[in-house]
Amino acid sequence: MTICSTRFGPQDIAPEQRWVCAQPMPGFEALREFALLRQAGQGPFIWLQSLEALELAFLIVDASCFGLSFQPPTDADLAGFDAPPSVLVILPHRPGDALRVHRLAPLLFDVAHARFVQYVYEPEQVLGEGLWTGASSAWPDATMQPRIVQVQCLAEPAAAGVGTGEVGRESGSTFP
Repeated sequence: MTICSTRFGPQDIAPEQRWVCAQPMPGFEALREFALLRQAGQGPFIWLQSLEALELAFLIVDASCFGLSFQPPTDADLAGFDAPPSVLVILPHRPGDALRVHRLAPLLFDVAHARFVQYVYEPEQVLGEGLWTGASSAWPDATMQPRIVQVQCLAEPAAAGVGTGEVGRESGSTFP
């Protein structure tokens, strides 16, 4: 399928690059189909692009980049969600503010079945403060790579700072 994302322009999404949200994300219950988009120059960050609301894309990253680790979920329905957890990144609103993440609600991926869930943990089930510790070289792993759409840099700046390492440029923030 070909989509025309407001952030990335036209993108071809192969069937094996489509992801299903196995349980609705709070606030986005109607959205179930997504793609993972990785743009050169954006380090460990990947975009979770909705295939149903093309103006919606969440920035995600391996939780270990923020020093976070989680107890394995005990829910039997989450068997197979074994890829390293990723967290939703909150871009700063003011210059000098740090990147923050949704510390208690990471995304868990089942690569074999191309599905993911947002799982909410209790504070005592999460280790780490959620502060940037540096890029992880292990994420995304080799099994996940074929399921990620590689996005080329846009020739025109259709979205502020896309592909320049300056997402959030309008607020003065940059990726580490």
